[in-house]
Amino acid sequence: MDPGVRNSITTGVGYLGVAIAGLIGILAAGINLSSLAIVAGALSLGIGFGLQNIVSNFVSGLILLAERPFKVGDWVETGSTQGFVKRISVRATEIETFQRQSIIVPNSELINGVVGNWNHRNSVGRADVEVGVSYSADPEKVLRILEEIALAHKMVLRNPAPVVHFVNFGASSLDFVLKVYLADVLDGMGVKNELRIAIYKRFKEEGIEIPFPQTDVNFFVKDAPPELLRKFAEHADVVDMDEQSEPPRSTRKAAPKKKRPIRKEEPDDGDGMEL
Repeated sequence: MDPGVRNSITTGVGYLGVAIAGLIGILAAGINLSSLAIVAGALSLGIGFGLQNIVSNFVSGLILLAERPFKVGDWVETGSTQGFVKRISVRATEIETFQRQSIIVPNSELINGVVGNWNHRNSVGRADVEVGVSYSADPEKVLRILEEIALAHKMVLRNPAPVVHFVNFGASSLDFVLKVYLADVLDGMGVKNELRIAIYKRFKEEGIEIPFPQTDVNFFVKDAPPELLRKFAEHADVVDMDEQSEPPRSTRKAAPKKKRPIRKEEPDDGDGMEL
């Protein structure tokens, strides 16, 4: 029997047994059920306000057990939580993440929200591997190599067959995506890891380059002391000292200007007129 069906039957029979046992106990105690109806009517108002969330989760749990949109062991995704369903109760559902953390999700959120189930009808799933190659590569050759790599993997299904798409002209590469189908979607991470290794090795054999973004950084130093420029030159590949800096200015003081001698008039030798 399917584990999900077994869990639903076990939980439903358990709560039904508790309800029947409680009813039998009330009848055996001789309590009149008509008097309980008055008490139940009085409690209904309090339940409607104070226990609204609890009743909502309880009813949602019964719906999950009856409709079975997911079962124990399924890989589900809801909001920011994804993992494997470990237990479904009438109040909450326990989901274990890939980091082995148990998340308790109220059943009302699973009923009212969007839930993705990777194993809803079957375990077949698709794995995508993205790769970029240099602009000097032949796109048709890349398409053929990626398809050969996918068909050579033992866990990749032949029906549906793997598909390769040339998706984009990237900033520094031609972008491709390899789409393969697996019998069990839980094997997706391991298969993608093996396909990436095979792609890297095959591209290296074929001389196909996988580019990576590169950035050139230029420093323009103006009026820097010679000691700083020498340190830059020690740690840089190429430094043009003539273009990056101005020649150092001379530290010698300018020679003082020579003063022209003042010519003095010679005394008169007596030829002139005396006053």
